[in-house]
Amino acid sequence: MLITTKGIVFRFVKYRETSIIATIYTEELGLNSYIINGVRSAKSNFKIGYFESLNLVELTAYHKPDSNIDRLKEIKSSYPLQDIRQNIYKSSISMFLAEIVNRCIVEKHKNEPLFNFLYQAIIDLENNPQNNSFHLQFLLKLTTYLGFGIHTPESFIKSTGNQKYYDDPSISRLLQKLLQSELSYTPELDSDKRQTILNDILQYYHLHIDLPKLKSLNVLHTIFS
Repeated sequence: MLITTKGIVFRFVKYRETSIIATIYTEELGLNSYIINGVRSAKSNFKIGYFESLNLVELTAYHKPDSNIDRLKEIKSSYPLQDIRQNIYKSSISMFLAEIVNRCIVEKHKNEPLFNFLYQAIIDLENNPQNNSFHLQFLLKLTTYLGFGIHTPESFIKSTGNQKYYDDPSISRLLQKLLQSELSYTPELDSDKRQTILNDILQYYHLHIDLPKLKSLNVLHTIFS
């Protein structure tokens, strides 16, 4: 059957000489894989640029419930990400967030609240003025949709057991601000405090899921140092 749905591109891998297999998180089906034949050839009807990580798309696909891979009929951009692709700070955050969602989101069924959160978060990153703490807010808010939500600084501090939050109240206040602020507004943090909070958030993730070493983390540190 044909299904038309919004989607968020997570990644793609090359397949054979000219094709790819794309992993796309969809509004209607959750995480799904699609084979796109010949997309890497000059005569393809599809543009390879549609399949960049975190692209927001609308697609029509031939879906078989018992199949591991579907085929695309059509795909188009639903919200161009011009600033994310051109701004080195936003592109670095985007690379980091793409690696996070690829590691954390594996469910192959519809989850509208999670989809809406991811979709709007990418739009917020595209439209917001440049800031250096968007990824912290994203990670904190994503925990709710993954089932191990951080709702208060106290619950976070208790889980990680980090004494520094008791010794330095300013870090606790920053954490509170990050939790309470919308993604459309992200407070600026100095380098040391941002790194401290990021390390502890990742430690919190490690307590709940098997999160391997993130390749994009060094890039993020370099850009925002």
